[in-house]
Amino acid sequence: MNTHLVKTLWPYVRPHWKKGLAALFLAIILAGLKWAQAALVKPVFDKGLSENGSMEETLMLAGLLMLIMVVNFPARFFHFYWIRYIVDKATCELRSKIYEKIQRLPIAYFNQNKLGILTSNIINDTQVFSGGFRASMDLVREPLYAIALLGLAFYRDWALTMIIFVVAPLFIIIFSKSGKSVKKNQADVQEELGNLTHNIGEGLGGQKITKAFNLQNYIMKRFEGTQNKFFTSLMKTTWVEEMAHPLVEFVGGLAFAGIIVFAHYRIQSGATSPGDFVSFVTAMALFMDPIRKLSQANIKLSQADAAEKRISKLLNLPEEIDEGELKHDKFLDKLTVKNLNFSYGDHNVLKNFNLEVKKGQKVALVGLSGSGKSTLINLLLGLYKPQKGEIEVDGILVDHIRLKSLRSLFGLVSQDIFLFHDSVKENLTLGKTYSTEQIDNAIDVAYARPFIDRLPNGHDTMIGDRGVKLSGGQQQRLTIARAFLQNTDILLFDEATSALDNESERMVQKALDQISKDKTVIAVAHRLSTIQDFDQIYVLSEGELIEQGTHEQLMGNRGEYFKLYNLGQK
Repeated sequence: MNTHLVKTLWPYVRPHWKKGLAALFLAIILAGLKWAQAALVKPVFDKGLSENGSMEETLMLAGLLMLIMVVNFPARFFHFYWIRYIVDKATCELRSKIYEKIQRLPIAYFNQNKLGILTSNIINDTQVFSGGFRASMDLVREPLYAIALLGLAFYRDWALTMIIFVVAPLFIIIFSKSGKSVKKNQADVQEELGNLTHNIGEGLGGQKITKAFNLQNYIMKRFEGTQNKFFTSLMKTTWVEEMAHPLVEFVGGLAFAGIIVFAHYRIQSGATSPGDFVSFVTAMALFMDPIRKLSQANIKLSQADAAEKRISKLLNLPEEIDEGELKHDKFLDKLTVKNLNFSYGDHNVLKNFNLEVKKGQKVALVGLSGSGKSTLINLLLGLYKPQKGEIEVDGILVDHIRLKSLRSLFGLVSQDIFLFHDSVKENLTLGKTYSTEQIDNAIDVAYARPFIDRLPNGHDTMIGDRGVKLSGGQQQRLTIARAFLQNTDILLFDEATSALDNESERMVQKALDQISKDKTVIAVAHRLSTIQDFDQIYVLSEGELIEQGTHEQLMGNRGEYFKLYNLGQK
């Protein structure tokens, strides 16, 4: 077994070592029972079924066989049950570790990689790895069976048994070649399965656009292209898998044919008895089962090895940088941005940007699309690190504040609405505990009461995937109620009304005004009429600050803000 695979497996198996030890003990018992089954064939054949055999001997031998079966039943049940427990529990723990790791990856990783690949890591790779878990258990149990049966065969007729040792190298060659080939091809299978998972996710998530643009044929063409690549890679692995099993049986059949011919001379010469031969044949017939299972285990371990490499690669990815040691979860004075620079690759998004927001102030960021407004929000939340410049909260560099503490200062209402496939209440509380009065107050402040009361089960109503059962305005009002319920010191509005119709925008804007009372607000705005009473307005163009002031001051300057405002009024 690959040493990397063992290192990955061991931490998950170790907590269940008692069950593993019990399963090993039962495997030894089961091996002994298989030995006994084959061994009893000789006295049954030589005595119980012979012309001189007595009924008493026959009944005794039958009773022994029954006793073997009685002991075999619970031993086999608990052995395989404990193995399944260890395997399935360890797989769940590994899946949890992968999912937890994904939560700690930086936001840039999700922007650069397919979500379907990550889904495949969590579901498909762990399932393949689970097969490797089981195969590793087979590598312990099946050799015990094989040794016990081979030992009996050697005891019954050592000369016949030597034929097995002659063909053994062929078994080893088959195992080695098939394992290497499967390992090589399985990496492609997992990669293409990840692409297929991603393709399916895209198709299911974009049904509205698919139907609106009559894209069904295009979507199916993309799907079938991806699926064909997956099928091709899968067939390469399947060819090796399905070739290995009959090859093992073919070699075993050749060995058995040789044994029959050689046994004829052994029996004729008196070197072995018919009873010994039948017992030997029984042992060999039972011996082929662990050989087949070892062949299967070898292939599954090769598949698991490919999955392990993908899993290890994911688990070793650099996590979101959090070097802060300070806890600062109360905004006391001001937030300052000094000479901030940020770029995506070669594209400069913010250039020497400066900003100051005092406690209780309302500050707006305006400018054309791509001017860096939303990027600044992401930087404030610590989702990205600036290449140059500083962000301070109450005079403390944000790099010195723990990310969890920093983010607890902000409540976000974004144009990118995300709601869970859960109840209204669960989407508001997000697993935290609030009183009924607090929840009702948040609903009222966000002007969400009218539509929530009309839902079949009020705030216990399930709202569908990403809130699909609600309108855009209703979804946004839920996120506003959620932000209010969190009761953070600073509210971030990232074009919260940009995708809404006029009536929905009016209701959402009222809700935003309500939750903004006595709060510090930083708002990215597209409709400038909503920010006329803000304390400061920052105008950005291509990442640079080109104007700053109140609405009246900027209108008087008749600069870029003046143009944007008049453009929005038309």
